[in-house]
Amino acid sequence: MKRYGYARVSTEDQSLDAQRAALQAAGCDLIIEEKASGKDVEGRPKLALLIEVLGAGDQLIVTKLDRLARSTLHMLELVEQIGRKGAGLRSLAEAWCDTTTPAGRLIITVFGGVAQFERERMRERQREGIAAAKQRGAFRGGVKRFDDEVIRKLSAEGLRPSQIRTRLGCSFDTISRALKGA
Repeated sequence: MKRYGYARVSTEDQSLDAQRAALQAAGCDLIIEEKASGKDVEGRPKLALLIEVLGAGDQLIVTKLDRLARSTLHMLELVEQIGRKGAGLRSLAEAWCDTTTPAGRLIITVFGGVAQFERERMRERQREGIAAAKQRGAFRGGVKRFDDEVIRKLSAEGLRPSQIRTRLGCSFDTISRALKGA
């Protein structure tokens, strides 16, 4: 069993010293440090790698949950990834967040239920709002950000969808819709 510490700050001019000291005091075998926005895991390659190397019985320790995730939903997704590896998550500032204990798993499960409930309610409110806007004739759908013709032209030139995505910064769904509409 290894204890991995994860310390993160959002900008280059912020210091990791306090997090590093707290993680050392918690007995971490290895501390991974990152200076990156907490917006998503894709922008944090060191966190992604750390989760990849976690093994059964290992612990990922953070000083505070906001160093790991920006939202409850995001945190729960990370907890699930960590759990699939057989590892646990522990936060030094939030004593209730220790997925290696039955009480910690219970609280995470409750938070997961609340987050899922809120997400479903949000979607319900969104559907109701769209229906009302359609009834008033005010709903026209989202703003189209990419020209289908440009996507089709790039595809005709032999670019693969991944290359089109990189060049335009659009999603695979956008590319697929544009090519199906041809």
